[in-house]
Amino acid sequence: MLTLGFTDAKSDASLFIYRRGDEIAYLLLYVDDIVLTASSQQLLQRVVSSLQQEFAMKNLGQLHHFLGVTVESRPSGLLLHQRKYALDILERAEMTDCKPCSTPVDTQTKLSADLGDPVADPTAYRSLAGALQYLIFIRPDLTYAV
Repeated sequence: MLTLGFTDAKSDASLFIYRRGDEIAYLLLYVDDIVLTASSQQLLQRVVSSLQQEFAMKNLGQLHHFLGVTVESRPSGLLLHQRKYALDILERAEMTDCKPCSTPVDTQTKLSADLGDPVADPTAYRSLAGALQYLIFIRPDLTYAV
């Protein structure tokens, strides 16, 4: 990426930024997936052409979904959300019929030394816990509940 004129972002090791005058392009690289956006269609095409000369790649067109994040184009920009990802977690946990509440934690409960019965499927439990942890990266308002 650096040989194509991109610089690495200090905030994220997988984000690369191209700046020339008023032109700017952002490239997010995750394993073998690339998300690319630019300040103009011409710049976007130039970057894609340069990448295709260096790498075998397929252009999948407009971004709709990436790593659990849904991307919707709006007149004011892009709306990023994880509604589908959150609903999928609820479905996996068999909690789609649950009623919402301000916090699912009883703040008055006293913890006991009795650990109770172990979970039936520890792997499924760890998978759900990891999915919830990933969800709070985009939704910090859910952090306390998770």
